[in-house]
Amino acid sequence: MALTIKKEFGIYEVNGELNAQNMNSLRSYFETIMEHSAYIKLSLNKIIGLDMTGVKFISSLYKKAVKKNKVFFIVDLYDKEIVQLFKKENIFTY
Repeated sequence: MALTIKKEFGIYEVNGELNAQNMNSLRSYFETIMEHSAYIKLSLNKIIGLDMTGVKFISSLYKKAVKKNKVFFIVDLYDKEIVQLFKKENIFTY
C-alpha cells in the first residue's frame, strides 16, 4: 500500500505502510516542512505497517526538530507496541 500524508487541523496524518521503501520521499517531505514550520504534529494512527526503519526515521525526525528548536508531537498514539519501539529510540520518556 502506498503511503499518503494528509494535513488536517494542523496535524499530519500518515496513512499506509511506513518502511524502508518509502523513506526517501517521506524524509524530503518532512524536512521541507521543518524548514518552514515552528512545529510538527504527527499522527500515526492510520499506519498499517511499521518496521524498524520507520521507527528510526521518526526518531531522527524528532531529534532533528529538537536540534532546530522546533516542537515535535506524535499525537493520539494508542498502539502500545509502537510506543515501546519509540521508547527504545528515546522519543518518549513517560
